[in-house]
Amino acid sequence: MTQGNAAGSGRHAAQLEVSSVTDAVYSHLRRLILRQLPPGSPLRLNDLAAQLGVSTTPVRVAVERLRAEGLVVHQRGKGSTVAPLSVDDLLDIYAVRVGLESVAAGRGAPRLTDGEIERMRGLVSKLGTLDHDDLRTLPQYLDTEWSMHEICYEAAQHPRLLQEIRSYRRQAERYFRLALAQGMNAHDDFQHQTAFFEACAHRDGAAAARMARDLLEWTVERVAPMLGPEPATNGARVAARAAGE
Repeated sequence: MTQGNAAGSGRHAAQLEVSSVTDAVYSHLRRLILRQLPPGSPLRLNDLAAQLGVSTTPVRVAVERLRAEGLVVHQRGKGSTVAPLSVDDLLDIYAVRVGLESVAAGRGAPRLTDGEIERMRGLVSKLGTLDHDDLRTLPQYLDTEWSMHEICYEAAQHPRLLQEIRSYRRQAERYFRLALAQGMNAHDDFQHQTAFFEACAHRDGAAAARMARDLLEWTVERVAPMLGPEPATNGARVAARAAGE
């Protein structure tokens, strides 16, 4: 190996190490925001770097990634803080999700293979075995129901669409966690998840699109009253935003 190649390999290894550290910091901060830190909590780079035993560089990059996801806001002179939860933000996120996920479900369901349907069936069965009243099962519940939906959305064979769905799913997670933590019955959500699966199992694209839309609008109807007024009209507002009205 020449000296130039050795130097190049060394730089590449260093870049991989920095990327690995940044990913770890990002994952850690994201978990904190989703599960512990209330809206408005300050995210001071120096303090976080000291707590995690890293330099400020990976913390800064991780915070920027979280800002791009809508989980962090930055104000000049005030620094970065955990983003607030609001009805308008909820409606915007879910209006986009309704549009994206109904399209993905409608196109994905008719293309599902027998094996993919069986995988979805297994995930729905797993959802049914979880204790819907135990908040400790919440992370597992959310991961499982998302894995079930993702099988259908991947079958649509539109990578950019799937990428956008994943992005908005991440932005929406705080709201659904809030709802379940404050008493929304996960058993009711499970009934909607089952209906979505049944539409997919029949490879009925129109029904799958409708179930995806209904599930998201149903979620908004239950989360919005925890954030602000006008609970009776929020579902209609989501539908209107999704339709571009």
